[in-house]
Amino acid sequence: MVVDGGSFSWDRAHLPALAGFEKFGKLAFLMRLRTDIHENLGGCLSPMNAFLGTLGLETLGLRMERICENAARLAEALKGAGIPVNYPVLDESPCRDLCREQFRGLGGGILTFRTGSADSARKVINRLRYACIASNIGDIRTLVLLPSTTIFLKNTDRQKADAGVFNDTVRVSVGIEDAEDLIEDFLTALKDGSE
Repeated sequence: MVVDGGSFSWDRAHLPALAGFEKFGKLAFLMRLRTDIHENLGGCLSPMNAFLGTLGLETLGLRMERICENAARLAEALKGAGIPVNYPVLDESPCRDLCREQFRGLGGGILTFRTGSADSARKVINRLRYACIASNIGDIRTLVLLPSTTIFLKNTDRQKADAGVFNDTVRVSVGIEDAEDLIEDFLTALKDGSE
């Protein structure tokens, strides 16, 4: 599910996929998404899928609060351990003020960090006990992947760099597990992965 109140400031110059949807104003992104879903997937859920979707929405707010809290705590712990981490509410993030203004200071559930080499990044994600290696996001479980070899595989080196994706980048979609367990797991995997 996507919830868009039309209040996000979409930069049309950097989002050519919205060309032709400007006539919808602040709802340009939502209309593009709606059109793509109808054209590619159809617009009718089965009754069971609709029921399960509704059931999941009932606790979405609670889950997102926990996910955002866990992500912020994990980002701070990684930063405190000297790991280069990208998370929008950290003081050094160029997105910090915008995030505080538009998202009430919640940084979301996604963060990335760098390990120093592609080999160490692979070692780190393979040593994690709580995180699953998977490309989806927004799960109740913490998920990790190497974006340069998965979701950015077909991008050029320039496109990857522009997106902040390097061979040693690990993307984390934080879940609702106990934050202390996650922090310990990641710090241990990073320590073991650098040996």
